[in-house]
Parts: sequence; structure tokens; C-alpha cells
Amino acid sequence: MRVVLSVWLASLVGAAVQAQKYQCDPSPAGLSDNCIGCICESSTNCNRTAQCISGNSFCGPFLISKGFWIDGGSCVLDNDNPNDPAAWRRCALDLVCSANTIRSYINRFGKDCNGDQLVTCEDYVMIHKNGGWNCGNSLQGSKFWDIFQQCKDTVIARGLNI
Repeated sequence: MRVVLSVWLASLVGAAVQAQKYQCDPSPAGLSDNCIGCICESSTNCNRTAQCISGNSFCGPFLISKGFWIDGGSCVLDNDNPNDPAAWRRCALDLVCSANTIRSYINRFGKDCNGDQLVTCEDYVMIHKNGGWNCGNSLQGSKFWDIFQQCKDTVIARGLNI
């Protein structure tokens, strides 16, 4: 009886974990198009034809990894199957799908990463580069951060919000 109960509980817990899997949510929710554009600039100069680097670990204009894609809810191209092992790469290589992945990831992990008591584009940049679990690591002095700051300054100089 104990073994049957243990197996039943294990299957119940497994089903609950599967049901709680984060789903793709690309709603804007605070992440502006200008901010996402600067994240793209910082990643690859927003190269729409960027392929995969580092042994196919990071792909597309935002250099998305498979782990990032999964944590971001496994967004896919229209009519694609998120369970297909190559779906993450197809999405990462597509500008719109990869931007949706960034938005969804930010919706899941968005928080104050730099300790200024605000959640702003700077935090979203830190989340993108460091990951949602470790976003507090400073990016200052990195080429990525320098490109972001130049992009942000350009956006602001044009009278737009970042």
C-alpha cells in the first residue's frame, strides 16, 4: 500500500510541476520597443541575419540560448511546435520571435537588478545579459553595457523614452 501511495504521490507532483511550466507571454508589460531595440543593438548591433555562435549555443540577433528560451516560456514561430528540439533555434534566428522571447523572459523575471528601487530598461538589460536568476551582476565596463549606454543616449537625445 505504501509503495502504491508513493508512486501515486510522485506522479501527482510530476503532473503539478508540468502544469506550472511557464508559458510564452510576449505582452509589453513595461519593456518598451526602444529598450528592446537597445538590447538588440548591444547583442549583435541588431544583426537580423546573425546566426549561432559558441558551438551553436547562442543564436540570432539577441544571442538567445536554449536555456533562456525555455525559461522565457518557449515562444515559437507561428505553427511551430515548442517540443521540437530545433524550435528554439528557429525562434532565436527570427527577429520577431526572438523579441517575443525577450519580452516573455522579462515578464517572468523583471525586477530591480541594480538596487535603485526602480525597474527600468537598465534592469531589463541586466536580466537579458546575466539571466533572471543572477541579474545583479554589474555590466559596467563591458562592451555590451557601453553599446547599450550609447543606444540609450541616442534614444533620449531624440526625445524618446527608453
